Amino acid sequence: MPTVRLTIPQDDLSDAQKVRFVERLTDTVQQFYLDETGEDLRDFVNVQIQETAEKGYAVGGEIIG
Repeated sequence: MPTVRLTIPQDDLSDAQKVRFVERLTDTVQQFYLDETGEDLRDFVNVQIQETAEKGYAVGGEIIG
């Protein structure tokens, strides 16, 4: 089962935006598998959203968020 893990700052996206993001990620993964293997795995694509606390992550050694 393909799994996509997405980490975003807490409250960065509304619920509606998360829904659209998940739909787009699912469509992208599905299309890749269709193109590469001919299989439609849409029903098995797992998208996990994790929200970090404020100041809960860093990029390049610098705390962000």
